[in-house]
Amino acid sequence: MRYEVDKRRRIVRVTPEREEDLYFLYLLIDVGDVVRGWTVREYKPDGTKEGERVKMFLGIKVEALEYHKFRGSLRVRGPVVEVEEGIEGVKGRRHTFDIVAGREVEIEKADEEALEAAEGVLEMAKGILPRILLVSVDDEEAAFAYVTALGVEVLYFLRNDARRGGEKGSLLDEFLAAVGKAMENLRRRYNPDKVVFAGPQIILEQVARYVHGDRIPQSSGGLAGVYEFVRRGLYDAFKAEMGFSAYEKLLQLLATNSERVATGPKDVEEAASAGRIDALLVLDSFIKENPGEAWAIISRAYKSRSKIFIIREDTEIGVGLRAMGGVAAILRW
Repeated sequence: MRYEVDKRRRIVRVTPEREEDLYFLYLLIDVGDVVRGWTVREYKPDGTKEGERVKMFLGIKVEALEYHKFRGSLRVRGPVVEVEEGIEGVKGRRHTFDIVAGREVEIEKADEEALEAAEGVLEMAKGILPRILLVSVDDEEAAFAYVTALGVEVLYFLRNDARRGGEKGSLLDEFLAAVGKAMENLRRRYNPDKVVFAGPQIILEQVARYVHGDRIPQSSGGLAGVYEFVRRGLYDAFKAEMGFSAYEKLLQLLATNSERVATGPKDVEEAASAGRIDALLVLDSFIKENPGEAWAIISRAYKSRSKIFIIREDTEIGVGLRAMGGVAAILRW
């Protein structure tokens, strides 16, 4: 994601570069902000009978957002408050921006603390989790999943339906060769940053004869192996970027040294104001439901050089964080 922050005008100019960037834009844009950009809408000049679709630069005041995770879609709705000179009859009407990868948008923040926090979120977006094509495999089935900062999308299943009459080793070889072929097709389609194979160690050793990629030994393969990979955070980069490590440490401190932990908006805000936060975990839904409170906490944590993890609510640690009030922190002292 490319971005530029103009603090004097409270403006963030952002060009999302891939679909995952739209998630961070969704978090950044609040109701009441002004979003500007090039768009196409119907325009009917005075004195003409028929309208035509015209490319124009507009600014709208945000009233609603609609975000779809795996569809790569972010739509922003609101009344037009700014329009380029010479375009009549558009200001005041409703318009919807479709924000897509590769198209620059300008966000004027209504709140100054939200602008300061925006820099922290944009820095997170720059260091986003590598896109992983996960192949979870055992001797019965393979499940292929696409793992990004947005979560996990199961793409395809392949079952080992070879006839039982042949030699066991040759049947497994035939199945693993099919797994390699399916992986190559999905790799070309999704262009992931990494391919990761997960499953029982004995299967992974044989998989390596057919395909190349990182190998993560775990107890199960197939669909169950996908869930095990996500639940246990077995891949180090995945575990760190998605906040698994920070959440595990937070739970450990809750059990052994609870004074080093703050949970809930009130306690975390007090810790943020005192500069005590070492790592902040905040639920994405908490940001959208309580933007003023959330951005104030994130802004203060960012200023004190805290590590910030935005956690998706539809993950296992998201469920735990929701029970803590949507926000928690590991403290420095």
